[in-house]
Amino acid sequence: MKKVLTVLAVLMMFVSIVFASGSAEGDGPKVTTLKISISETPADIKAQLINDMIKEMEELSGGELKFELYCSNELGSLGDVVEQTKIGANIISGTSGDFYATYGAPDIMATALPYVIKTADECENLNSSDLFKEWADAIEAESGLKLFNIGWCSTPRDIISIKPINSVEDLSGFKIRIPGAAMDAFFSALDASTMSMAFSDVYTSMQQGMIDGAEAGISGLYSYSLQEVGKYVFMSEHSLAPAVWSMSSAVWNSLSEENQKILVETFEKYSRLYAEKGLELQQEYIDKMTSEGVTFIYPSESDKVAMADAAVKAIASFPELSEGLSDRIAEAIE
Repeated sequence: MKKVLTVLAVLMMFVSIVFASGSAEGDGPKVTTLKISISETPADIKAQLINDMIKEMEELSGGELKFELYCSNELGSLGDVVEQTKIGANIISGTSGDFYATYGAPDIMATALPYVIKTADECENLNSSDLFKEWADAIEAESGLKLFNIGWCSTPRDIISIKPINSVEDLSGFKIRIPGAAMDAFFSALDASTMSMAFSDVYTSMQQGMIDGAEAGISGLYSYSLQEVGKYVFMSEHSLAPAVWSMSSAVWNSLSEENQKILVETFEKYSRLYAEKGLELQQEYIDKMTSEGVTFIYPSESDKVAMADAAVKAIASFPELSEGLSDRIAEAIE
């Protein structure tokens, strides 16, 4: 009996930590604490802006909303966090669309594919479109995930490496860390050897020669100090990889309409600020990395054509995408 009671106590403690809860203190307001999970480090501009956003949302909600920011995939891998959110964890998860494609809307995969979303303005238009709402509704109906924002596009993603990439041909056999299915399809089309791992493991993996490089925005590369182990950056600018922000539908429905509105509007506001700040700081990061011995290599016109062709092949590798999807996305983002 004592053993059973101990197990029950542990389970109750786990539930109280992981799953959404609201607590009333005396006659005060119900307080809901939400964990925000990102893959970037605390030093990244994204984390800095989210901390500012947290303060604003807590103030706007009159203390009814509280937030905890978890960086560097502290709560688990991108896929694991989405799955935790699906089963009711009190987490706000932000990752690319390919991580949601199997939850009820296969077409959302396209948002993570190269060259589909080219600017932050296009991403903002998609966020307010009927198409994104259609995807979000389908995913909520099938999986219980509430998608409430797509955005947070900063600067395009590039490739850092331990050996120079002088042309796209050098990507043949190149061992590259990729985050998900979309980048897997793209780099496989370029004949690269793709590997999946937590971004926090990239530094050591590059240092030990387990991988040749990784792709991310310049600020992300710098905040993880990858310029210490990779002295070359190929400015492929292959994707903006907008973040799709989600939370448990059950947790969402437990919030007041006013607090739901605060989440939606504040995430939209800081999405724009993130895009602006990223562009503003891009050259500063390039200068810092150059001063630390990094060489930036720019693709030729033929390289750009080859990458565009690879993007087309990547899209074709997902036959589940609906017919006419490219036209629907073009209409939504214009």
